[in-house]
Amino acid sequence: MAVTISARTRFNGPSTPALIRGAGLSAALGIGLSITDYADLGKWISVGGVLLLIYSLHRFGRTGPDAPILFELAPPRKKKKKKRKTASEAEGPGSAPSETAEPTATETAGESRADSNANESSDGSGER
Repeated sequence: MAVTISARTRFNGPSTPALIRGAGLSAALGIGLSITDYADLGKWISVGGVLLLIYSLHRFGRTGPDAPILFELAPPRKKKKKKRKTASEAEGPGSAPSETAEPTATETAGESRADSNANESSDGSGER
């Protein structure tokens, strides 16, 4: 098993955001040390941190803008077509169409005429 390494790949150092964080922390540490008994060490650490911060910000600016973020929506879902139910299926399984529905106005009027004709004939007169 041989391990091959591309000759084109080079180590470019730490990433730019890591450099910015490290430089900011070292500058803050140097400022903190400069107010204690280690003032001489603190000023050199803070100067080194500020120089590293300048370099890392310059490097960050030279890399150019980030690639634009593309917000793509998911493709719309296809709606499933619902099967239309027939009248017998809509009432429910195993049930016959209901015959207990209220009669319409024409049915009611027709029945009342038939009832009145039956009542007149039962009077015995048979004539009007």
